[in-house]
Amino acid sequence: MIRFENVSVTYEGAAAPALRDVDLTVPEGELVLLVGPSGVGKSSLLGAVSGLVPHFTGGTLTGRVTVGGRDTRTHKPRELADLVGTVGQDP
Repeated sequence: MIRFENVSVTYEGAAAPALRDVDLTVPEGELVLLVGPSGVGKSSLLGAVSGLVPHFTGGTLTGRVTVGGRDTRTHKPRELADLVGTVGQDP
């Protein structure tokens, strides 16, 4: 299960958060499609799920993201790789 609890992501120098107050639960085995125009936070949301935000991308993550019960703030991306991964639009 993937769970976002009141998650916001703000990057240094940004006028507004990339994500603001996201509450979302994705049950295990569920297929989810994430769509939207450029700049609305899709990559930030996916980065938060995989642990890339803020470990590699920087910025400030508030709230809590858990994947299979593991908090992405206390588990590095390599410790989440057995549960979650991302393939970009141009792999």
